[in-house]
Amino acid sequence: MDQMKCHSCGVTNEDDFVLCWKCGRPRAAEGAAGGGLTRLGEPAARVVPGTGFNRDATRYLCAALQMNAGLNELAHKHLLREEYRSITSSPGIDLVTVLKWGVAARSRQLTRDVLLVVLLLIGLGLLSSPEPEWVLLPLFAGWAVMFVETLSTYYGVLARHFRRSCFNPANAPAPTSEATRKRLEAVSVHDRGNVTVFANYGPFAGHGTPFGNWSFTLNVAKAAEGEEAIDFTTAELRDFVADAVRGIGLPGVMVEDRVFVSGQDLLHGLEAPVKQAILPDELAAPASRVDEPLIAQLREDPQSRARPYLVVRVGGWSGELVVTMFLRFALMPRKDQLYVEANYSLLRPLQERYQHVDRLLGNPTPRQFVRLAGSSLARFVPTTFGAVQRIWGVVIAPVVAEFTHRREKREITHERSFNYGAVINLRERASDFRYHRYFQSLDKEMYSKLAERRVVDALEEFLEAHNIDTSDLRERQTTILNSGIYVSGQGSFKAGSVAVGRNPISHAFARAGSTFARAGAAVQNSRGK
Repeated sequence: MDQMKCHSCGVTNEDDFVLCWKCGRPRAAEGAAGGGLTRLGEPAARVVPGTGFNRDATRYLCAALQMNAGLNELAHKHLLREEYRSITSSPGIDLVTVLKWGVAARSRQLTRDVLLVVLLLIGLGLLSSPEPEWVLLPLFAGWAVMFVETLSTYYGVLARHFRRSCFNPANAPAPTSEATRKRLEAVSVHDRGNVTVFANYGPFAGHGTPFGNWSFTLNVAKAAEGEEAIDFTTAELRDFVADAVRGIGLPGVMVEDRVFVSGQDLLHGLEAPVKQAILPDELAAPASRVDEPLIAQLREDPQSRARPYLVVRVGGWSGELVVTMFLRFALMPRKDQLYVEANYSLLRPLQERYQHVDRLLGNPTPRQFVRLAGSSLARFVPTTFGAVQRIWGVVIAPVVAEFTHRREKREITHERSFNYGAVINLRERASDFRYHRYFQSLDKEMYSKLAERRVVDALEEFLEAHNIDTSDLRERQTTILNSGIYVSGQGSFKAGSVAVGRNPISHAFARAGSTFARAGAAVQNSRGK
């Protein structure tokens, strides 16, 4: 008799079951959301990538570019003016909307910067005049410029467009420049792609801070007792695990395939078909998407420098907290060893100052009016120095752009050393280094543990369906969840250090150390008496 899988807990039931024998949930209709039921041995439906933009995370990042001219300038330089490098987006962020608002903010910020630089030059001139006390006039005018621009930013833009009740991505101002419009179209394509070209050491650019990993190898040639092992492909394993993970039951789960490759390996180091797919034109930015046959080919090649991962993304707190699990399965050429790898990344909430927009009223109260005046005065000097740098950068931008273009083209065509990887990710730059709510740290633990539990259970179920001995895998499930180290005769296992709270042994040592420290301090105090 055929077997069917419960859409809720993932356990195997008979083909004609009504209630799951394990969790008691009723049988889902075929094709129901969350994956429905999947016959063992049949491939799951192909995961269709989706961007899944989140309104709150996007509007906070829009507000960040309004409030932080330095961050906005980085966005302009590395996202709107890059010619050859790739772009990395982040989960839940509508990057095109963010950049549209950034372009509008930049024109306002440059106007303020020009006025501040002019007033600075006037003030420096008055210092050498017979009546230097007149320098107070440009100082007052500079503060007035700061105050008007701040008032315009907070109550002309933030309060009108970025409060929860007002934000609408469709209302983002369209850029007037044709070149900017074309660039935003390219950014939109990259934002929905399935290729990440990273520039630095860490491959998972745009997904936040790595916080843990584990990996192990299994002997898949060893059959269960009295059975004969059934061969399988990594594509079949991937499909089964993907279908299982989609049934976690959390509202913010997204599953997709994504290829990660270093920007330093595109000119040399990739197989010819892979290079042609990712970098069809050396004098252009890498492609943002590759087709499914190439991903399937890379999945069967464990040594390629372009690595395909099954990306499991769980988002919560209105997109402010995103835990991403990167899964990779590699079957060795002799089909006797299976390598399983999992990495985790965390996007924390955006900085609290960018969320100040939620506390704004439609119009400022007298107290808020005074506070804005005071903050404008406090930021006057640092903003003026920053304005000098930004205006100087705008003045020399054409010359710098020409030299940069020539240097990068030389690195591509002659030196063959150009790095096509993305330089900046706005979501990561604007993220905070801490949680804003205690429960956010607990939810991060919940998301990652639910995902890894579902993955390990699905892997065990898949191997059992192929008559492969799973005793070694069952022994290491506890090790995976506790992030320890385990070695057995049938395989090897390595677990990286995961976030605080995942290793009870380390906590025991920490508590013991604190106890001894307190005891030592008490002894010293008693001796002092």
